[in-house]
Amino acid sequence: MYEDGYVDLQQLDGEDEQSDSADSPIRCLSYSSGRYRNGAVGLCNIGGMCCLNPLLQTLYMYKEFTDTLCRIGVPGDDVPPEKRLPYELLSLFEEMQDSQEDAVPPYRLLRCLQMLKVTLVARIDVVEVFSSFWDHLIRDVPNPDLEEELRSLYNISLEEHVTCQRCRHQSSAHRDLLSLPLRVSRYKYHKTSSLERALSRYFLCQDLDEEENFCSKCGNNTRASKVTNLRSLPRTLTFHLRRLCKKKREKINSTVTFPPELDLQEVLSPRHLPPDQQPEARSSYRLFAVIAHSGTATFGHFCAYIRSGRDGRWFLFNDSCVCKVSWDDVKCTYGNTAFHWGATAVLLIYVPSARSCD
Repeated sequence: MYEDGYVDLQQLDGEDEQSDSADSPIRCLSYSSGRYRNGAVGLCNIGGMCCLNPLLQTLYMYKEFTDTLCRIGVPGDDVPPEKRLPYELLSLFEEMQDSQEDAVPPYRLLRCLQMLKVTLVARIDVVEVFSSFWDHLIRDVPNPDLEEELRSLYNISLEEHVTCQRCRHQSSAHRDLLSLPLRVSRYKYHKTSSLERALSRYFLCQDLDEEENFCSKCGNNTRASKVTNLRSLPRTLTFHLRRLCKKKREKINSTVTFPPELDLQEVLSPRHLPPDQQPEARSSYRLFAVIAHSGTATFGHFCAYIRSGRDGRWFLFNDSCVCKVSWDDVKCTYGNTAFHWGATAVLLIYVPSARSCD
């Protein structure tokens, strides 16, 4: 029925229904089966899921996420099909963990997403798919405490201070993000930038155009300046490298380096960090996953480089294909203006380093 991980979506309706996820006992994933003995297994590309597959792999390989999701329990008979996304996701992860095949076809999850009308097609902005999938997932978690714990796992809590350039009126607001959008500069000639520099610029004073700010005192859209601070240190740091130039519909291939270890205290000023949560151990993160895009602004493919939590090795997840890679292979996603079709990092996921968990 499928070859090289590609399946005809029209054949899905003819498939026999698999056993209900309620028939399987809920347990923590052991990540001990498969070729690599760490749970790593491919996902078949069904109906253009190449954008979602890397995101699913980052969730599956992140033990803190799966340990939390496993506590969702068994769905009752009264759970409607449109509310079963968390259960179908856990069922898929259990199937991946126990699979002896090279790749698992996520039929039931895809049916659920189709019912929810979740868009799986994206250009370079994979974060749009991530945000849509995450919102549906969180919304359908039946336990409020579990919902809050899942939400806090990926939440980045910010405090924004905006000053109107016309009347100098100042306002503050709290904002919660799934990922930090970092601008990638478009260089005419090859020039190297870095994640640390882009992150530092994000928290420095930024000028807002009139259409980006409405002053409650002036009663008009005015130019303003914005300063952003972290309200708390995130449990997971997700960075969205904005490589899509929407005005020209072009992909920005400029080089952006990113480190395997990131300490916020070394990148941000103390005034941008939460004043009551600055111990050095908690501000240190390690790179866990890189989602990369190859192609142009209108056509391309996504894959994921993920570091295994069991042995610390890097793996490339390219739909049904999974293989070991090196850190040098991961660095090839930095980007290069000379290679328009090369895999270029668009989403970086950092988790607390080992010393942060001690």
